[in-house]
Amino acid sequence: MELSWLESLIYGLLSGLAEFLPISAEAHRALFLKLVGAGEVPVLRLAVHLGALPALLIACGPILSRLRRERRIASVPKNRRKRQPDLKSLLDMRVLRTALIPLLLTFLAYPVVSHLYERLWLLAIFLGINGILLYAPQFLPGANKDSLSLSSLDSVVIGLGVGIGAIPGISRVGGALFAGLTRGAERRYALDLSLLLMIPTLIVLLLFDGWWIIAGTGGIFTAMLVLQCVTAAAASFGSACFAIFIMRFLSVKAGFSGFAYYSWGMALFALILYLMVS
Repeated sequence: MELSWLESLIYGLLSGLAEFLPISAEAHRALFLKLVGAGEVPVLRLAVHLGALPALLIACGPILSRLRRERRIASVPKNRRKRQPDLKSLLDMRVLRTALIPLLLTFLAYPVVSHLYERLWLLAIFLGINGILLYAPQFLPGANKDSLSLSSLDSVVIGLGVGIGAIPGISRVGGALFAGLTRGAERRYALDLSLLLMIPTLIVLLLFDGWWIIAGTGGIFTAMLVLQCVTAAAASFGSACFAIFIMRFLSVKAGFSGFAYYSWGMALFALILYLMVS
């Protein structure tokens, strides 16, 4: 069964929200498709990732501009500089080099585990674990580490946090936040790192989506399918912008532990759905 236009809209909205809220986009897509009785459409998944990426780039634009500016200043010989580069920005770039870790993990693990998203009992287990990852940091002592105080090990662990998002039911943003907060990163800084590390991760996912379409698993392109893709991409872009706004608000005000209850609720829903269809 193929998705209708309205279902494509909901698919895009869910994808954009869940990609940047710590609640596992892959699990939400799998559960939604199971509910409507449809199979995965690689070209539609490509569309929602294409919609989410520009939203992420816009949100991270000021940070990326600052990093590029300071890098250019650092490349100028010292005797010709008008000012010294900002040390924190240079160290931020060192931390972000850990993007190679989630990229590698995603590259290695995603094709292997992608078929597991159809197993509802497995989704239920890992959605429950995702809730634990989100709930646990509130019991840790408050911390205020940034790039000036994060060690290389801290950076690697945060990179690994993004990588575990390849596991069914584990959120990429949630995994990075859990890793950052447990290593003592300040909450807003941990979120900014998570979002920046999501840029190369989304690019890798887009490459996989494109490969599966080229390999012939994307189905036949029709006018209806094109309309569905445009709808899903636009919905993903809008909901992704909203999700990032909410996450930045919560990083200052309340934290992210409330999403743990949502993850546990979705775990219970996935388990009930599994018992109904099995």
